[in-house]
Amino acid sequence: MADTLIKEDTIAKSSIDVPFQRVRPLLDQGKNAGIDPALLLQETALSESASDLTSETSVSLADYYRIQNRLAVLIGDETCHLSERQLIPGSTDFVLRHVGESTSLQQAMRVIAESYNLLHGGAFNRVEAAGTHIDYIIDDRAFPYTFEPESDQAYFAMESTLIFLHCMLVTICPQNAEGALTALSLRRPARDSSCNHLSYWQVPVRFGQPVYAVRFKAHAMAKAMPRPAATHLSARAVYETIQSAVERSALNSIKTMQALVEDHFHQGIYEQHEIAAELDISVATLRRRLAEEGVSFRDLREDILNKQAQALLRDGRSVSEVAEQLGFAEFRSFVRAFKNWNGVTPTAFVAGRDSAR
Repeated sequence: MADTLIKEDTIAKSSIDVPFQRVRPLLDQGKNAGIDPALLLQETALSESASDLTSETSVSLADYYRIQNRLAVLIGDETCHLSERQLIPGSTDFVLRHVGESTSLQQAMRVIAESYNLLHGGAFNRVEAAGTHIDYIIDDRAFPYTFEPESDQAYFAMESTLIFLHCMLVTICPQNAEGALTALSLRRPARDSSCNHLSYWQVPVRFGQPVYAVRFKAHAMAKAMPRPAATHLSARAVYETIQSAVERSALNSIKTMQALVEDHFHQGIYEQHEIAAELDISVATLRRRLAEEGVSFRDLREDILNKQAQALLRDGRSVSEVAEQLGFAEFRSFVRAFKNWNGVTPTAFVAGRDSAR
């Protein structure tokens, strides 16, 4: 079984896979520390034998993190020898305990950045707020890697770290973190065939940037948050979040631009420039991607507005109330639009519905 995994019932139900070459460095680190790679795979319930996994094999991103987590415990280094400066097991728990006093995710991000800078012995992490956005930035150009810094291994290591960071914030306060992402910046020069793990991110990704950055909506990060439960302030809780987040992202990754636009319509956002800003793309890009799917923004907007208008009228809402809720500047403009869509006025629509009962 060269390209399948043995224990199918244990495989994360996710289409976000990574090539086995991503796992190999972890197994090599374990082997160098005297850990049998086969034993590591068995302990994570991935496979009975390392020989079952070849260069053609793909493993789920969730399973990659399971192996990483187990290896960190076995070798006593949470960086899995990524850094020359070892982080003993419990380092992430230490960081999260300090986060527990935060009153917002913005404050939590600053605590995380400062804590990891202390642990790694350098100013690699920082948080920058600018207008409507706030960025968590990692500048790894002087980071003490144990391997070539300008390499695919370094890029993947940092990209995995960004996913861990995002899941850390989701673990701390899911109601504020979910949906707060707007963009991602990576140092990797360009996307290639081995980058399927990047489909975790449902936001635009910029390549070839000078530093790594995860961008969030400032209002979501600044919003007051409840005190996190003690059970959420641990590395174990973060890894559990990663498992579910990867599965959810795998499902979301199949969303079309049309579906993304319709999601915003249902949130009460109807203007093209506002939706483009939410997706962190230009209006021209938004139009082009919709055109590639054979639809136009105007047609989608009119269709959803019509459906919402009809539903509200059926619920007994007055014509003026419907016009206001759907964002029409004038009562008369709503009446004209509704008649263009349905051939009858809103009043006639309601009267015809009532007479049909």
